[in-house]
Amino acid sequence: MNESRQSGRLDPGPVWTMITGAPLRGLALAREAGRVLAWDEGDQVYLIDARGETIAAERMPAKINAAAISDDGSLVGLIGGGSKLWLLDDRLGFIEDRAAITDPSALAIDPHGRYVAVASKLNLVQFYTRFGKLSGRFETRQPLGGLCFVADRLAMVGIGAFSMLMGFELTADAESGKLGGDLVWTQNLLSSVGRMTTTGDGSAILVSCWSHGVQRFDGEGRAEGTYHLGGSATQAVPDFSGRMIAVGTMEGELAILNGAGQIRHRMQLPHPPMALEMDGLGRYVVHGFETGEVTKLDLFAGAGAAAVAPRRASAPASAGRDAGSSGGVVRSPDWSIEVIKKEDQSEYTVLAVLDDPPRIGVISPTNKLEVFTRKGKLLGAAPEIQGVGRILRTAPGWIAAATDRMIVLCDCRGNTARKLEMSLVEVTHLALRPDDFGLAIVQERDRIGRATTAGRWVWKRELRQPVEEIAIGPDGMFALTLEDGTLLIHDAAGNPLPAASPPTGEPLLLQPAPPGSPERVCWITLARRAQILRGHSADGRKIWESPVPFEAWQMHGAGSQVVVTAPDGRSIAYDGSGHARGKSRGTGTTDQYAPGPRGPLRIARQGAHLICAEMDGTVAWRSISSVPYGPMGVGAAGVAVMLGKNAAFFGMSPEDSPVERRSGERSTQST
Repeated sequence: MNESRQSGRLDPGPVWTMITGAPLRGLALAREAGRVLAWDEGDQVYLIDARGETIAAERMPAKINAAAISDDGSLVGLIGGGSKLWLLDDRLGFIEDRAAITDPSALAIDPHGRYVAVASKLNLVQFYTRFGKLSGRFETRQPLGGLCFVADRLAMVGIGAFSMLMGFELTADAESGKLGGDLVWTQNLLSSVGRMTTTGDGSAILVSCWSHGVQRFDGEGRAEGTYHLGGSATQAVPDFSGRMIAVGTMEGELAILNGAGQIRHRMQLPHPPMALEMDGLGRYVVHGFETGEVTKLDLFAGAGAAAVAPRRASAPASAGRDAGSSGGVVRSPDWSIEVIKKEDQSEYTVLAVLDDPPRIGVISPTNKLEVFTRKGKLLGAAPEIQGVGRILRTAPGWIAAATDRMIVLCDCRGNTARKLEMSLVEVTHLALRPDDFGLAIVQERDRIGRATTAGRWVWKRELRQPVEEIAIGPDGMFALTLEDGTLLIHDAAGNPLPAASPPTGEPLLLQPAPPGSPERVCWITLARRAQILRGHSADGRKIWESPVPFEAWQMHGAGSQVVVTAPDGRSIAYDGSGHARGKSRGTGTTDQYAPGPRGPLRIARQGAHLICAEMDGTVAWRSISSVPYGPMGVGAAGVAVMLGKNAAFFGMSPEDSPVERRSGERSTQST
């Protein structure tokens, strides 16, 4: 036994640290079993034993809104999107998957795992047995935002959505075994409320009230005082008897108090804890950061405690990939290089990732295109171009950068760059395929043309309507959609083909058909308001159409599929035949998509996180930064993103690729 434990002196030290596959959403502790339940943004739930080993990890079929575990660890309850209630056993195996009460707002499980209580915004609390059978209900004065069982008697404590603390006495019907509840006391609070917890016998109720400190009440709801820590208290948890209390603050401080409120130890954490738990005997605490680290702190570790290297939480070796056995690694950029002088210029910087050969193009407010290898070597800068606006486009072997009146073209196989000597006015759209087409250029939204890589016009046309989208197809075909919904196709000589269908009345999004599409399918269009995705032949005739279950916002090409996204971030991936191949809830309209080994990868910026995930939510990797993430470009080769003044790169393909070896590492030459 170490000296700290013998003397009763607190000297906390880490026992283990686990890292979840995605940003952490919450923690719960089985106080008797010593098991930790954690769940993350990827809707994966983890069960971790007292030694920090992952007992099980499972991905849920929908978003996890709340979770709880019984003190004996025998029952896990989860509330999912669509008012679902999932009941799991002590190894996260499904016991029951059923509909819960409408609009669930809080969840609690009794210490022995016999009953589950689900509160609703309808001012109701509904009980279920451990097997999911309905087992009673009672009404509340307010919707409950927090709810917990009192361990040693038939009682519950709840915190209302409008800052009312409530005590309930539970009743059990001897014949049916169903539970009921009676409101026995209330206490109105004069501040906003965070978390509410109780001791095992319910004699002490702790309410975290942010800047108003931790307010303490007895089992009858009478105020007993307030613990002020000099910060905003977000988490306050006692041990079973209330002799030890752990408090976390928004400022990132962790304080350990005795039952009288005296501070026995305080320490500064790297981040504010978003979840905090204490074991029943007051020997250790478990805290979790939003970044995904879950740490167990032994309160009596002593000064000689060894540093603990964090490890990723994953499923046992016997579990499959869907149970979390892969992915979710936290990583740093492969490289990060300063490309601008002031951080406020970051939002005006544009990045693009070329896959063949792997190159990263960056055009900053100086209007100079810089090209880097995937290992971070600067190959050189292209000639400066004048004008406003910054456009970056890629095609196999090439990167083009443009403003409203100039274009510079970089041959990444030959590592040369040149400015095209063309008279341009207000370039609005640019597409390129120099190997067999050249460049497709739109000026002032209604003047289109095809040009060679030397800057000579092949043909030019003026249109009757503004252009919405453009795409290059096989055999010199050039497609565009107009503001009235017309899909217009030009042949290699610039002659418009007869319209294959009447205008739809709304501008269409347009993509070239992805690789692997049926031979006849050349173009993909999306009618956003009409919610229809269509595949078209080279001359514009409709080959197939598929309904989209939401009003769409954007359409992205991602390898052999196209991804349709909604304004709320929902997305569906379709193949070239119009069949849905995957769905994702997404995080917003700024998500981007790249080809992955099993389908599209979604790249999302979420606060301090950059997350690369598959469509089903499986996190391939993520990165955590103290600097806000800026503009980004994605490709099969990796993700390029601005971090303050630096361009950073996260590779997603082998560094020693044949394409990289073939292209070499020569410096870019300007001509």
